[in-house]
Amino acid sequence: MSRADLRLLPGATCVWALAVLGITAGGAAAIAAGAVLVSLALTALTLLGPARAARTVLSHLALVGLAALLLIPALLRHDDSTGLLEQAAADGLVAELTVVASADPAAPSGGPEWSRSGLQMRARIVPGPARIGRDQVTLRAAVPVLVRADGEAAEQLGRIRDGERAELRAAVTGDESLRILRATEVRPADGAGGDGPGSARHRLREIARQATAQLPDDEAALVRGMTTGDTSGMGERAEEIMRRAGISHLVAVSGANIALVLAAVLGPMLLAGVRRRPRLLVAAAVVAGYVWLVGDEPSVQRAATMAAPLLAARFAGVRASPVAALALTVALWSVLDPVTAASIGFLLSALATGAILLAAPPLARTLEQMSRGRIGRTTALVIAVPLVAQAACTPVLILLAPEVSVWAVPVNMLVAPLVGPSTVLGLIALLLGVVWPGGAALLYGIAAGGAHLVLLTARTADALPGSRIAVPEGAMGVLGAIAVLLVAGIALAARHRPMVRWGVAVLLVIALAPGIGRMLPTSRPESWSLALCAVGQGDALLLRPAGAARAGPTVLVDTGPEPEELRTCLDLLRVKSIDLLVLTHPHADHIGGRAALTGERAPHEQWVCPLPAAAAGVVPGAPVEIATTGRRWERDGLALRVLWPDSAEAAERASAAEHGSGEGDAANDCSIALEVLWPDGTRLVTLGDLEPAGQEQVAAGSPGEADIVKVAHHGSRFQHTPLYEELDPDLALVPVGRENTFGHPTEETLALVRGLGARVLRTDEHGTVVLPTGEDAEPRSVGPAR
Repeated sequence: MSRADLRLLPGATCVWALAVLGITAGGAAAIAAGAVLVSLALTALTLLGPARAARTVLSHLALVGLAALLLIPALLRHDDSTGLLEQAAADGLVAELTVVASADPAAPSGGPEWSRSGLQMRARIVPGPARIGRDQVTLRAAVPVLVRADGEAAEQLGRIRDGERAELRAAVTGDESLRILRATEVRPADGAGGDGPGSARHRLREIARQATAQLPDDEAALVRGMTTGDTSGMGERAEEIMRRAGISHLVAVSGANIALVLAAVLGPMLLAGVRRRPRLLVAAAVVAGYVWLVGDEPSVQRAATMAAPLLAARFAGVRASPVAALALTVALWSVLDPVTAASIGFLLSALATGAILLAAPPLARTLEQMSRGRIGRTTALVIAVPLVAQAACTPVLILLAPEVSVWAVPVNMLVAPLVGPSTVLGLIALLLGVVWPGGAALLYGIAAGGAHLVLLTARTADALPGSRIAVPEGAMGVLGAIAVLLVAGIALAARHRPMVRWGVAVLLVIALAPGIGRMLPTSRPESWSLALCAVGQGDALLLRPAGAARAGPTVLVDTGPEPEELRTCLDLLRVKSIDLLVLTHPHADHIGGRAALTGERAPHEQWVCPLPAAAAGVVPGAPVEIATTGRRWERDGLALRVLWPDSAEAAERASAAEHGSGEGDAANDCSIALEVLWPDGTRLVTLGDLEPAGQEQVAAGSPGEADIVKVAHHGSRFQHTPLYEELDPDLALVPVGRENTFGHPTEETLALVRGLGARVLRTDEHGTVVLPTGEDAEPRSVGPAR
């Protein structure tokens, strides 16, 4: 690789960094960072003088300056639009605006049972006039949003196809990470919902769904995902396992699919002797058609944009540099669409591609040298490509989930031979399905065999030690990952020096010991009185008498949404049996994991709220009792008392008094609220998913102060402030799922409990948390966030 190939890279990287910073932290932060960058460059020019290096710095500075002039206005427009939406969400206003669909509408997955009705659709706001509340405003940027609709609005939303426009009347919710438009009216715009390109794409995807209907859900969704980007029907558990195994890029179409498709099309043409220019014209048509088929996935957009100059150069008889094409792609997207350039899909795709182009060849040579020729060049590349791609993506992946797997690279190596055939067969099946559905089903069945082996590999890796090594969250985790990568690079470069080898070994032990330690049995607390399980967007709380051994009595309050997540927590904490199961109310995020309670873990008894619907959600075979105000349970010094509800009728009256909760039934206000007392005087109050009217009823009973409070409804904005003021907790527990689409927990609720002096522990940030027994025991994270 020549120096000329790298000329665009520094400038493009700086522009990309400014775009990401501007979208995530605001245009002002990007301007400040740009000023610092210019100051550093000018300082370098002063020190270097008229040398050639100074001219190089000046050329890069000119490129960055020109790009910044185009980028900063886009960032300021984005800030203006997000500010208007943020104010609308804070004031609870309704907006009338136009969006363009980024994907076909689909039924929501995950979350409480009541939240899975209707449809949701990823979209972008169309810049232009809009109405927020009573004000006419102008939205100046294409802000990504999630549109949700129920009832008649969902029927209208279901007619919108990927790439089509819709006019909405919607309530604005969510936070800066994801704006949610809860639509009450949806009107197709510009011919949407008719026979346009979006409808044709939808028909092709429907052919694929019908052809895979007889396959297992996960395998069918994976095959369709690798070919058309349609992953509807894949279970959350399968997606999570693939993410932990480091192959989440296979769940949907990525930039690598374009390379596979081009190889499948151009390979036979090359063997048949087709001339270069006709091959390149076909390649351009294939890329365009494939991008149309899969939609505007950021990784595909990156790959298609990068392919354009490479194909054009080859058509002109010039051999272009892939590195230069990547740099040009990154710079163009950063300036023209910084939101896409800052998206997770684009970040991961560009980082992985850059690492493969820049680092894989030298690493392969190093591996070949270190093995003294026992590893051939091809084998070394097979190892190096997934290794450098995973390494480059790790800092970003830590932001999504603070854990790493030692099996990610081996899993990628094992599944790589399966991905190509499954993708190509899936595309052939899709085209065949237009004229012969039976033949398409046959080919999809063969492709599903490869998908099954991919899932089997991921599940096997997920069950092995080292598959979920916890690392620090946020900036600390990212900086730590970058530091480890730098140390690894230095170690490879100076590997012949003994002191470097010893130094690296010591640093690796220090860096990995905390994460590995969490996997070891000795790191699990033998004695704890409270454990908040990280089970995603749901509740699961374990209680024990202070100082109880593993065989001591255990109370479980709710089960979370998924059996596997609850089982993971119970295994982690070595919980063998459940003496009392409290199912606070019949919503899936509180009772969906009850299938994990079998065998020795089947509860000895269980409490449910007095609503008739609660009886349908119990664990079969265990005695069931209705829990109403005043009911008590005590064992070995652990005492429980029900604070609410008084009756089913009281819960229904409270629910009828609600304004704006949007629940639609009385289940939330029937949540069993508990007082828990330990012999040392520690007092916990749990509030289930009570809405303000239900919380007001608890407050009417004068519950008094509590040391710990389980915050109601995952920290939603619907809270009764006087109740929290009376409880005046020192510790607030918030069970909530990472990247949930409900905006939980809200800043208002967090400010409420923090304003009372409470320390907040959230499962989406702190993972599974235990309160060990003993004097001055501090809460401790023992499992990854969910």
